[in-house]
Amino acid sequence: MFEQERMIGRLQRRVVDDPDISACFLSGSFGRRADDPYSDLDVALVYPDNQAQEKAWRDRTKFAGSVMPYVSLKSFDAAHIRPFFHIVLYANGSKVDYRFESQESLMPNPWDSHMKILKDTAGWAEVYQLSCSQQALPQVKMGSHELTLLDQQFWVMFWDVLRLLARGDTDKPFPIYLELLHFTFPPLLKSLPQNSAVRLNLIKARFSSDATVTASHMQELLNAYIGARTAVVEEHHLRFASDQSFEKQIQRLVERLT
Repeated sequence: MFEQERMIGRLQRRVVDDPDISACFLSGSFGRRADDPYSDLDVALVYPDNQAQEKAWRDRTKFAGSVMPYVSLKSFDAAHIRPFFHIVLYANGSKVDYRFESQESLMPNPWDSHMKILKDTAGWAEVYQLSCSQQALPQVKMGSHELTLLDQQFWVMFWDVLRLLARGDTDKPFPIYLELLHFTFPPLLKSLPQNSAVRLNLIKARFSSDATVTASHMQELLNAYIGARTAVVEEHHLRFASDQSFEKQIQRLVERLT
């Protein structure tokens, strides 16, 4: 739908003609052959050594533009995800995640066990893929200390949002609500099985311009959080004790406000 095949063809021609690139492969959904018309492209550009990697990284925006020279783009460095990671959106709707890698530093990992190879000098990518297929996926685990800090933050920010909604304000609490979701939900979601019912309850979060409606939803959000927290404690066998006295008092206040 967003010209992925055309993009792949252009990318392959670009990397084949580039002597500095030792290997190039697609991971993610295209690597697993599970792509659909809305899939983005996860592209690994592999250079022979760290020096070549750093040199290519300096020209990352220029490289992205050279793949589709007549299509404008927007891009940014995603250092918060991993180093040498550049995310690009082309005006034709193609989203491409470019990983600038080095043979010296790229270690086998289970996420690269499935790949679609676009270029492979001296069979390096095939050997690398075999090594990746022998790696097990790590289990995402939250620690007791991490959950304790998350829990402290959740209750404070939750109440901050609700008290402002009770006042009838939907402007001031909105950024706090976004921060509440950003800081507390991703760690819980990563720590729960994909098909977990409590996990699904978390992703029903919503915010309305109607303060009364959103305040009522905050009760659902609180229940979803407590359910997810309980599931994480059980899933990872954590030593975590909630402050029942505090929570019951806050819950009574929540019931009065919602």
